[in-house]
Formats: sequence, structure tokens, C-alpha cells
Amino acid sequence: TGLARLQHAEALGEWYAAAGADLERAGDGTGAAVAALRRAVELDPGAAPLLERAEAWEAELTEGRAAARDLGEGLEDDPETLQALHERLRLLGDLRRKYGDDIAEIRTFRDRAAARSMELADLLHRADGIDAEWEEARTRLEEAGEELREARRRAAAIITAEAAVHLAELGFADPTLTIDVAADRPGPAGADRMEVRFASDRRLTPGPVKRVASGGELSRLILSLRLASGSGEARVAAFDEIDAGVGGAVALVMGAKLAALAADRQVFCVTHLPQVAAFADTHLVVERRGAEAVVREVDGPERLKELTRMLSGLSDSERGREHAEELRALALSRRRAGGRSS
Repeated sequence: TGLARLQHAEALGEWYAAAGADLERAGDGTGAAVAALRRAVELDPGAAPLLERAEAWEAELTEGRAAARDLGEGLEDDPETLQALHERLRLLGDLRRKYGDDIAEIRTFRDRAAARSMELADLLHRADGIDAEWEEARTRLEEAGEELREARRRAAAIITAEAAVHLAELGFADPTLTIDVAADRPGPAGADRMEVRFASDRRLTPGPVKRVASGGELSRLILSLRLASGSGEARVAAFDEIDAGVGGAVALVMGAKLAALAADRQVFCVTHLPQVAAFADTHLVVERRGAEAVVREVDGPERLKELTRMLSGLSDSERGREHAEELRALALSRRRAGGRSS
């Protein structure tokens, strides 16, 4: 290789010179042999093949001597080029240790690094404008959050006022209901923290619903808020023991309100009051049989019989049946007046 020629130029020069001298000496001897054979051929033509071979040897030796001379003369003693080659070899070794076992792997790494370098250059180019973009986005977020907060506060005032009317009709003499909307960290649902505060009577201090409302109060509160706020996104609503502490007249109002809520969603209600059950589309009875609970639907005469039992405790009471029929007719009449539920 070129590196080996540069590294051993002196030794190669000596070897080529020695080879040329030996070939020259051999050529001199071959020349004498050729001259002798030419004289012999004049007298013995049968020696012509040997003469041809000797002449070929002479020509080969002459060419070899010239080639050795040319190789010796072509050697260069170039320390700077030799140093440059050593540096390239060292660099190649470093690259192989760091980036790949062969040139193809090193080039692949180079291409990936170049692409990444372009990405970083683009980021640095944008860096001067990122602060301005961030500030603009933060301002727009704050403005949108404040706009949503004000809309929620207006909606909260309307909803709580209407919900308070429903609560009064559901047995609360003078309830207090507020929805506090305060600024909070931005998130997917806005930049607000909302809390429903409630007191069953205005003389009491309102507190967070989760701490101050009993189970029955919470169910009636949710029913009132649902009715006041519209259908919302929930397609199913469930109320357990919503009739706790409720009398007959309020129970009729509750049944009508549950039927109204069921106009555009599925409503499940666990109740012990016939005034509530009479408004339902479907009446299910839950009975315990040993370690199991059985659910069955009652309709027609069976439903009247169950309402009679709920009214009087006697499923076969004639007077209780008359009251059950009257209650069912009243419920159907109020439902028709308020719109058929789904």
C-alpha cells in the first residue's frame, strides 16, 4: 500500500538497486551465451530453438532490470504525507471504536447525526421566538379561562335559584344553595375549582355538600340540580333512598319530578313510598329469599296490588286498593300534563 511504501522507502530503494544489479549481471552472462549460440547456429541450424530461448531470457532480464530501476526511482521520501496518513488511520480507528465496526455503519451514524443537527438548528432558530409564543399562549389561556369562569358563575346563579325552588317543593322549608366558582390551575375542563355548598335551612351555615348533606338530602339535591341544569351528558341517573324523611304530599311532587327527569334519560330510583313508585314506567319489586335477592316486575293488577301493600301494608285491602287506583290515576294524569317520559 501507499502507506507501506512511504514507511519503508529507504529499504525498498536498497532492495530494488540490488535486484537491478543482479539482473544486470545475469543479463551480461546471457548476452555472451546468445552470441555463442548465434555462431553455433551458422554451422548447426538444429541449435536455433535454444538460441530463441536464450534471446527471450536476455529480453526478460533487460525488462526486469528496467522495472527494478523504475520502482527504485519512483520511491518518495515524504514525511509530511506519511504523517497525514498516520493521522487518517488514527482517526478511522477512533471512529470505529465510537460509531461502528465498518465504514457503512460510521456513515449511517453520520447521516443520523446530521439530521439531528438540523433539527437542533431549527430549534435554536426558533428559540428567540419561543418566549413570545409562550407568553401569547398563556395570555390567551387566561382570557379563555376567565371567560369560561364568568359564564359558569352566571350559569351557577341561574341553576341554584331554580334548584332552590325544586328543593322547597321537595320538603325543604328554606334551603340555601350556592355553587362557588374560583380560579384554579388550568386543565382540560377549564381553570376553575367548583364547590356546591348547601344548608337545609337558611338559619344554618352552608357547607360543602359532601360534608353536610345526608343521603336523602343529597339525592333530593342532585335531583333538583339535574332538573335545574337540563339534561346534561349523563344518560343514566340512579337515586337510592331519595324519599328519606319525606311525607306524602312532598312524595307526590318528588315522583312527578323524577318522571320529568326521565323524559330524556334512564332513571332508576329505590323507594319505599307508593307516591314515588306510582310515577314509574316500570315497577320492580326486590324480595329477599333466604340468602338471595330476587327482582321481579309487576304490572297491571299485580302493580296495583303492590301499591296497595305499600300504602296500607295489606295487599288485599279493598280500601287500600281504591287508594292505589286513585294514586296511579293521579300519577298518570300529572305525567301526561308534564309530558310523557321515556
